[in-house]
Amino acid sequence: MSEVPDESETTVLWNDAARIASTLDANGNIVATRAYTDEENEEVEARQRAEDDVKAAIWVAKTEQAAVHNETRDRVRAIIDDLQAEKARVQPTIDASNATINANPAGYIKDNARAIKRIADATIDLAKFVDGR
Repeated sequence: MSEVPDESETTVLWNDAARIASTLDANGNIVATRAYTDEENEEVEARQRAEDDVKAAIWVAKTEQAAVHNETRDRVRAIIDDLQAEKARVQPTIDASNATINANPAGYIKDNARAIKRIADATIDLAKFVDGR
């Protein structure tokens, strides 16, 4: 007749997938196996539901984070496009000869002032966006 090992010398190996508890002796040999009890099954199911809830919450958080990232990227790109357009509007002044500018300085000054204002507005929009306003 074999002796039942002292409980202090055994380890229980839980297999939640198979719902089997195996008792191992001090050497790691399986000395007994049994099916989970109803209470143990309920505990496993509760843990799995909790894990599923955590996974769902993580998925929602990642989805929301991706949406915020995409919105941020799109808004910054739109502001960059506005700034690029303003750069293009002032390029003719940069390319114009002094004689051409001197022939109609008021027109060039007003066009540049308007472009500078639009650039400032776009920069302010970017600053407000970054600040969260």
